[in-house]
This record gives sequence, structure tokens and C-alpha cells, in this order.
Amino acid sequence: MRAAATRPSIAEILQAAPWQQLEEHLNDLPERVDRSITTAHQARTQYRQELLSQNPAIATRIKRPSDEQLQAAVDLLQSGTVAASDGTVSPVPLVAGSKIQVGVVIVSNTGSMVSLVTKVFETELNTGAKSASEFFQQLRTTRAISNLVSRAIMLFGERNLLIEHQADWRMIHGELIPHELRTGAGRPSQNLPPTFDLINRFIASERFIAVSESSDDIDILNAAILLEPGEYIVIRSMADTLGMFLDGDLETGTARANFAAPDLSRFREFIARSADKVAVVLTKAADKPFLIECHSDHIDESVALFLADSLWTRGHALDGMASAIRGFPYHIDLADQVARTLLKGGEFRSFVEARLLAQGLEEGLFDLDARRTRG
Repeated sequence: MRAAATRPSIAEILQAAPWQQLEEHLNDLPERVDRSITTAHQARTQYRQELLSQNPAIATRIKRPSDEQLQAAVDLLQSGTVAASDGTVSPVPLVAGSKIQVGVVIVSNTGSMVSLVTKVFETELNTGAKSASEFFQQLRTTRAISNLVSRAIMLFGERNLLIEHQADWRMIHGELIPHELRTGAGRPSQNLPPTFDLINRFIASERFIAVSESSDDIDILNAAILLEPGEYIVIRSMADTLGMFLDGDLETGTARANFAAPDLSRFREFIARSADKVAVVLTKAADKPFLIECHSDHIDESVALFLADSLWTRGHALDGMASAIRGFPYHIDLADQVARTLLKGGEFRSFVEARLLAQGLEEGLFDLDARRTRG
């Protein structure tokens, strides 16, 4: 209730920043943006000092890898094998469902040698109906879940192909168990068991990091303000993350998961057996914070590898003070760039649309998204 009372109304927002003519808006746009940026930078310094003074115990939780651990990570990148995966998904909506193409790229190095593995999966998701009435009853559901299922296939494929790839360490783009896999992609009784088996293989390997952008969670934003480049803080365990997913959280507005009793029991069993072995860590190689998930017995090593691949591999010093860098692992970025170059979603969509029209103009236009026929 208190938050609602301090939230400005639409009228108050418009009064403080009224509508303007385009020419007038552009006249002083650079100055207004610069003022906003300066204010944000000043606030970060102020809030860091306030939070540390109000909670001095927090400072003891902020750590950084030792010089020896950073050097070990550099040595690993020079003489070991580090592999990373990323993927693309290209769903083409049709009247009866979706045609999808999923591509996964694995980038790995052995010393100075870099190798690429590209895998492609293509299928169609349809209703499977045997009659007209069944077709139209199932059509709405099929169209609604096709994007979820296609992304789940990509995310599972990224992780499954990566764990099969021989490497000393493995890097994943995104959470270890992203939302699409947590939900069971529409069929949790069939899809959750292989997901949990796959994640247990990563946990058993112990040497992995899953890297994702930091969330809007206020506690994480507070911690991000506290960190300097090269530092990290353990936020929680994966058990906490998955427990919040199952039970919901009023503070963050997260609704509880809607599982049948057997699936809920299976999920809680996985949390009890495995999820505490994965730590959720906030860290920064430069100014941008990222969340990494890693084995709880190898936090320092994992952060050191994150920093080394984000900085040293790109030719920057390991102190993280180069201000104009993204601070994100090179291997994951390279996998992403290769995937987007070799497996462009727009090209697959154009190919499917061309084949539709080749079957006949009327049939093609019926299946095509109307927005794609604009001049």
C-alpha cells in the first residue's frame, strides 16, 4: 500500500514532462539525457556508501578471486578446453501450428585452437487432430504453446549438446534451468524428468558456469550497486530460486507454479537432492553486473574463469577497470555471433513463406501472417 501511495499518477507524470513538438523535443535532448546519466552515476556512489554504512556486515560477503585463482583461469584458457553453447530458434507461425528451426553452436578452445560445432533441428508443431472439430478445439492451445515449446527445445538442446561435448569447463548462456524448462513446456510429467537428469549431469561435472543478465529483484540491484569490477557476492542458492518459483513470492509479484501433485513432488525432490549444490552469484568484470550459477564448491574458480574470459581473452587487464567493455564471457559471445550469422531466423522464415507461395497463392496467403504481406 505504501508503494502505491508514492507512485505518481499519469497526470502527474505528464505535468512534470508535458508533450512537446518534435523540433522542441530535439533541441535540448542531448543535455537532458546527459543530466539523467550524471544523476544516475552520482546516485550509485551515494547509495553504495549508504548501504555499506547501514549494513557493515555486507562488506564481509563481498569477495574477489585471488591473483593465483585468476592466473589459474588464464592458464586454463591457454592450455585447457573451455566450451560454450548458444542457440537460435526460428518459429514460423502457420494456421495449423508452427514450423520451427532450432540451431545450436558450441564454441570450444584447446589452447589457441578454436573449434565450432553446429547442430540444426527442424520440425513442425501441430495439433495432431484427426477431425475438423478436434482441429479447431486444439488450434488455440497449439498456437499458444508453440513458442514456449520451441524455446524449450532450443534451451534443452544447448545444454544437452554442451554436456556431451568434451571439455574441462562449460559455459551456458542464461540460467541453468530457465523458465521454459522449469515449467515443463506444457507437459511437466514428461518434460521435467529429463530436464532434472540433464541438470544433475552438470552438477556432477562440477565445472560449469551459467551466465545471465541480472534481474529486477531489488535485493540483487542493491548488491549490484555495492560491487566494484572484479568483485562478487553470493546472492542465494538455486534451491532458493526454485523454491520461489514453486511457491511464489509476494514481494516480487511472482505467482506460484501450477503443477499437479506428482509433478510438484518430483520438483521438490529435485530441489532437496540437488539444488543446494548450485550457488547464484552476482559479479562484475566491468561496470555491468551479471548473475552466474556455478557449483557451490567452486565459486572462486568459477568467478575467476568468468573474469578471465570476459577480460583477458579480449586483451584487457584482469583488474576490470577498462570502462568501455561489456564484461561478458568471450566464448559465449562468440557462440551467439556464430549462431546468429549461420542460422538467421529471418532467412528460415522467408524460405518457408516462399515454399508456401510456391504451393499456390491462395494457400500461401491464407497461412501467412497478414503483417508479412504489407507493402
